[in-house]
Amino acid sequence: MTIIDLSEKHDDLASRYERYWASDEAQRELLALWGNPECNDCGVFERDETIRIELDGNKSWYAEICIAAAPNGWHAFSTNWWSANGGGGSAPSVWNRHASTSRDEAVAAATNELIAKFEGIRDWTGWAPQNQAQLAQRMIDTLKAYLSQSRQLTLF
Repeated sequence: MTIIDLSEKHDDLASRYERYWASDEAQRELLALWGNPECNDCGVFERDETIRIELDGNKSWYAEICIAAAPNGWHAFSTNWWSANGGGGSAPSVWNRHASTSRDEAVAAATNELIAKFEGIRDWTGWAPQNQAQLAQRMIDTLKAYLSQSRQLTLF
């Protein structure tokens, strides 16, 4: 998997702009780095693809992978997740600290990120519904199955 780490660029922006996250100049630099993609005024990609992965038989548990292709050939991804007790997520943007060189790599990286998120839910030691660990494990298994299917090559 080829992941491009953009942390150094973000650290450089942080050192040059006092409030880099709110700086139009910093955002323009990131837009140029990504090949000037179509974005909203916050740097969020205007066009993306969403892949939804649901847990069969339970409408409260699912995950989403959002992928956006930039003009320079990079792919940004973000994840969204839901469980019975919560959820979270974001949208792919030029502010991502990582880029992938292909859609498939972005899908794999996002899926692995979701697996890690649901492992944390499964292993939570505080109060949780009685079936949370089992449902989280089923979600992990569903994501791993999706990951293995997306990596298989087709001959026809």
